[in-house]
Amino acid sequence: MAVMWPRTLPPDVTGNMLRSTECEVFRRLEAVLDDSFVVYYSRPWLGLKPDGEEIDGECDFVVAHGELGILAVEVKGGAVAYDPRTGRWTSRDRWKVIHNIKNPVQQARSAKHEVLKRLKASSHWRARRIRARHGIVLPHSSAPSGDLGADMPRRIFCFAERFKSGLREWVLERFGDAPLDEGRTSGMGPAGLHALEKILARPFQLRIPLGNLLSRDDAALEVLTQQQFHILRAIEAVPRVAISGGAGTGKTVLAMEEAKRCAESGARTLFVCYNRGLAAEVRRRLEDGPPVAVTTFHELCAASVSRAGLPYPEGVAERQLFEEIWPELLMQAFEGMGDERYDAIIVDEGQDFLPLWWVAVGAGLNSNGRGLLRIFYDNNQRVYASALSLPEEVDLVPIRLTLNLRNTRRIHEHVRQHYTGHEIEAVGPEGVEVQWLKVATPRELQTRIVERVARLNSLEGVPPDNIAVLVATETAVEGIAPGNRLGEFRAVRCDEHSNGRIVVDSIRRFKGLERPVVIIAATPETVIDRELPYVALSRARTHLVVAGIERVLNRLRGMTTAPST
Repeated sequence: MAVMWPRTLPPDVTGNMLRSTECEVFRRLEAVLDDSFVVYYSRPWLGLKPDGEEIDGECDFVVAHGELGILAVEVKGGAVAYDPRTGRWTSRDRWKVIHNIKNPVQQARSAKHEVLKRLKASSHWRARRIRARHGIVLPHSSAPSGDLGADMPRRIFCFAERFKSGLREWVLERFGDAPLDEGRTSGMGPAGLHALEKILARPFQLRIPLGNLLSRDDAALEVLTQQQFHILRAIEAVPRVAISGGAGTGKTVLAMEEAKRCAESGARTLFVCYNRGLAAEVRRRLEDGPPVAVTTFHELCAASVSRAGLPYPEGVAERQLFEEIWPELLMQAFEGMGDERYDAIIVDEGQDFLPLWWVAVGAGLNSNGRGLLRIFYDNNQRVYASALSLPEEVDLVPIRLTLNLRNTRRIHEHVRQHYTGHEIEAVGPEGVEVQWLKVATPRELQTRIVERVARLNSLEGVPPDNIAVLVATETAVEGIAPGNRLGEFRAVRCDEHSNGRIVVDSIRRFKGLERPVVIIAATPETVIDRELPYVALSRARTHLVVAGIERVLNRLRGMTTAPST
C-alpha cells in the first residue's frame, strides 16, 4: 500500500458528496501502489502572478517516488466534455446535471510547476534535475479513440477503463518506463522525498500567547458578574440587607453598582470598607459617575472627627484606638453634625467590622431619609465565623451569593479547599492550569518570580498592570521588589495607581482586590493562619502562580503533593 497523506480521510471529506470522486481515487491509489510511493491528497498552494497579485491553487494528488520523480494529478468526476469553440469544460453528473469545471490539464500542469518551484526554493532541497510529470484521472469518462488536443495527448489521461484495472500501470507510464536519461535527470532519493514532505505535509503547532487566553477568560467573567445585578432590583424596597458570599462571588462589584445606583437616584451615598487598597480601587472606578464618598472605616473616623472639631485622642494603645476610641468618636461626630449623615451606606468587607463599628455606621444614616444599609460580607466559616457579628436587624434579611464569578474553575478548585460555608458553584471558564513552582531558598524564590513575570510579559503578552505579586508580610515586600523594582519592571503598592506597573504588596493589604494574574510568594508565614491562604489564592481572576518551598505548597494545595515545575 502507498504511504498516504493524510493517512486516512477525515469525516468532513468522506461525508462531502462533492469530494466522492476524489475519495474514490484516494482509495484506489492507496491500494494499487506499493509503499515506495508517497501520495499527497488535496495540497493547496498560494502563489504570485508576475504583477505580484496572489493566486490560489490546489493539486488533487501529488504522487512521489524516490527514483521516478513527481506526478501531479488532477481528478474530475462525471462525464467530462470540452468545447474548443468556447474553451468551456463541463461535467455531467449521474443526475444529468451539467456543471462548469476548470481546465484539468491546466490545473495539473500549474500544480506540477508550483511544486517544482517550491522544491527549488526549499532549504532542504539539493539542486538537481528530477523527472516531473502531470496527469488527469477521469474515473467516470470513457476513453476517446485518439488525442484530445495538441497539449492533451491521450496518454496523460486515465479514463474509466484504466482506472478500474490499470491505474498502477498508468502511473508508471506517466513517469516513463525507460531508465533515467543518461544522467540528465536523477532520482529524488530519501532526502528529496523528505524535502517534499516538508513542503506538502509539514506539521506545525502555533502558540497562543497566554495573555490572549487570559483576556478571553476575563471577558467571560466580566459578563457573568454583571448578571447578578438583578439582586439589587430585588432588594430595592428592603431598607437593611446583608449579602453574603465566598471569595469571587462578586460582592464588591455588586456593592459598587449599588452605590452608583443610590447616588444616581439622588441619595447621599457612602461606600465604606476596611482595606485601604480596596477603597482606593473603588474610588478610581466610581470617580466618573455620580458622587459617592468612598473611604475606609478608620479614614471615615479620622475625617469626621476632624470636621467635627473633636479632640484627637493621644496616649492610647493603637488597638484600643482602632477598635473602640475611633468608633465612639465617629458616633459623636455624626450626632454633632446632622448634615454629615448619609441616605445610603454601602459596607464592603463586613466580616472585618467589629460590633461597636456597626453602631457607629448606623449613626451615620439619615433617619429622615431612605436609611438604606447594605452590608456585603464573606461567609467563610472556616476563617471568619468567630469574628463575624452583624447588626441583628440586618441579619434578619440575608441574601446569599452562590456563584463564583471572579475565578476560573481551575482556580476555584484550589480556593474551595480553604472555604467552609454554603455551597458555591464556579460558572466561569475552565481556565488555564494553576502553576506551582517549587524553590529551595528565599533567593531562588525572588529569582523565579522575576523570571516568571518577565516571561508573562515578553512571551505571553500579559501587561504589567495585569499582574500582582503577593507576599505574606509587609517586610517581605522589600525582599521581593527592592527599591520598588521587580527585575526590569517598576512596582507599586496596591493603593497606588498601577498604570503600566506591577503591584507588589502583602496579602492582607490586597484583600478585596483582584488581578487577572496573581503570583504568590509562598513562604512559611503564608500559612500561619487560615485567612492568608484563602485570600491569596482567590485574588487571581484567570491565572494563578504559586512559588515556594514544597511543604508550604502542600499546605496551600490542601496537603496534596505539589509537583515541581
